[in-house]
Amino acid sequence: MSLLEGNNKISRKMSAAKRVMLLAGASLSAVLTSGLASQASAQDEESLMGDRIVVTARKRAESLQEVPISISTVSAAQIERLNATSLKDLKNFIPSLHYSDRSALQTQITIRGVGGDSRNIGIESGIGLYVDGVFAGRTSGYNMDLADIEQIEVLRGPQGTLFGKNTTGGAINIVTRKPSDELHANATLGYGNYDAVRFKGSVSGPISDTVSLGVTFASWDRDGYIKNIYDKTKLQSEERRAGLVQLRFQPNDKWDILLSGDATFDDQKAILNQLGSNAAFGAGYYIPDRFYVNTDQQNSIERDMYGASLSAEYRFDSGLTFTSISAFRSVDITVHSDIDQTPVDIFRSGPFTDDADQYTQELRLTSPDGQFFEYMAGFYFYRQEAQASRRIYSAGNPLFFTDGPIDTTSYAGFANATANFTDKLSITGGVRVTYEKKEGSYEQTSTVAPFNKSFPELEISVTKPSWTASLNYLWTDDVSTYFTASNGFKSGGFNVDPLATPAPLSADDITFDPEFVTSYEVGFKSDTFDGKLRFTAAAFYATYTDRQVPQFESIGGVPTVITRNAGESEVYGGEVEFTASPSPWLLVYGGASYLHGEYTEFAGATTGGADYTGNVTENTPKWTVNLGAELRAPVGPGEVTLSPNFAYVGETFLQPDNGPFNYEDGYAVFNARAGYEFQDGRYGIYLWGKNLTDAEYKEFARQFNGSDQVLFGEPRTYGVEVSARF
Repeated sequence: MSLLEGNNKISRKMSAAKRVMLLAGASLSAVLTSGLASQASAQDEESLMGDRIVVTARKRAESLQEVPISISTVSAAQIERLNATSLKDLKNFIPSLHYSDRSALQTQITIRGVGGDSRNIGIESGIGLYVDGVFAGRTSGYNMDLADIEQIEVLRGPQGTLFGKNTTGGAINIVTRKPSDELHANATLGYGNYDAVRFKGSVSGPISDTVSLGVTFASWDRDGYIKNIYDKTKLQSEERRAGLVQLRFQPNDKWDILLSGDATFDDQKAILNQLGSNAAFGAGYYIPDRFYVNTDQQNSIERDMYGASLSAEYRFDSGLTFTSISAFRSVDITVHSDIDQTPVDIFRSGPFTDDADQYTQELRLTSPDGQFFEYMAGFYFYRQEAQASRRIYSAGNPLFFTDGPIDTTSYAGFANATANFTDKLSITGGVRVTYEKKEGSYEQTSTVAPFNKSFPELEISVTKPSWTASLNYLWTDDVSTYFTASNGFKSGGFNVDPLATPAPLSADDITFDPEFVTSYEVGFKSDTFDGKLRFTAAAFYATYTDRQVPQFESIGGVPTVITRNAGESEVYGGEVEFTASPSPWLLVYGGASYLHGEYTEFAGATTGGADYTGNVTENTPKWTVNLGAELRAPVGPGEVTLSPNFAYVGETFLQPDNGPFNYEDGYAVFNARAGYEFQDGRYGIYLWGKNLTDAEYKEFARQFNGSDQVLFGEPRTYGVEVSARF
């Protein structure tokens, strides 16, 4: 089969899949509007807090109180309260989490100042994201739709023992709502400014005594809010379709088998940055207002993301549980961008593409709970086949093309054990040994001879252990403290994003080394006053060796993107969170974090020999604060609900050079949601608003080849939605 035939075949498959998903959404709407005869569950009259939080941060169901890890949890109710449609909507309400979303290609998440921009397929993120136990290998697949989510767990600090490589900053564990043995359905339809239309709905129930089915569909459409002076179009528009189908088979009390398939398709007319100055490209093109650009080229982003998984659990008579999770995931990104962001055809991409397929297999054996000695042991396999292609034109003519296929193979064995010496004192230790190999090539061709580069055989491999040790003490059933020490690593990789330079390059310029971290943490957790007040606090200190730092610089007079290793760096700080429900009609919640990140040794940070030693690490807000509430009051046959919230993000450097332009001095965001619910919450109508004061803040900024480039956060948005539950 030729490459063209293969691409056409893939395109036909994607088009067919989109039609199937739209048909599924229409069918789902019909089912919901026909009215199901199931009984809606009444709202808990005792407290808005709900039951004690159960997490799976250690891959077994445990009380949050018993887990010696700094964890933030987001429930389905909180997702609704924040009117969150995707992961980026939670960014300001989880302490020490920073989220930057230039596009589906360049999602960047940091936890405690550590993460990484993995637009380059040769670099990994330092934050691992897992959905129902399945690892998402590319950050381009992170910003998914949050329809029908049961819980999100954000784990801070290295999670190398149970979650594995590439979790030097932390992990995000997303748990979807599983098919139920009773018939349930829900739907939400909303409309907002910029002609935003949101729909999500799900149906779940039995199809036999042993088999249940769940179907979820979501869509999101919004016009752009940035006006292009050049052609009078609007940019930053979004169109997303997402679906999830789950089939659960429980033939007896020993087996629990879940087959899942999901797909997401995005189409955005969006820019990656705005021109913040005109020094490089001449006068007349600087646009001072964040709601305008002046660009003459195509600016678009398309993402096709889909996957399938098979999870099987078998519980032995002894109480042991065997778990197998087999999965496949694929993410394909296509980006067209006016690189110079002017009405003159200077540089444009046409296109940038990233295609990544991954295969994973995890096997675990877990001991029963409530024993003196509790343990887990397992094996993990990961295979990723990725291809990056970059096409850059100047004045309408080809300038240079790059291609870089990268294949990654990883194996790991792990074990984790807890000794419960008393009903108060427990000590946990764990180790994981990982082998990983990356191999690929880098080819750059250009109409300008000095730019031609070829590295046909690139290969690196590493075998490294990761470990954790912790002590947890329960002072009472409601109060605990813990100490945890852990380490982890992020694998090395290749610079296969454009290295468009006439300067001589060697394999050392293409490759970079693994990143290593050691972290120490103390924490306090309480759940008091009969479950009406939860409070957690943690303080930590982490040191990093050879931290991987993606940055923009000029090599041989030509701008390029390159990842280098910073010799030593440190991050320290802490977080606090609380949730309180003093009455059945009031819930108050909040959190705060303080972070200090510094490069303690980073000489030779650029080709020109710049020294970043003493600089603040990028994307590390010094302070963050969030505060919110939910109020409910009976009015007539139903209840009025009000959910205001506030978030403050402090001063943040957005690039490691700490330049004055690449700096956000802090901002505050106010959001709110108000509604009326009746028939025990079965039906509801709501008004919502985000960034109500229309705060202006930088999501991204860089100085690149003489120009200042910036991307601002989203403006004020608002709308109305109706929902029904059966």
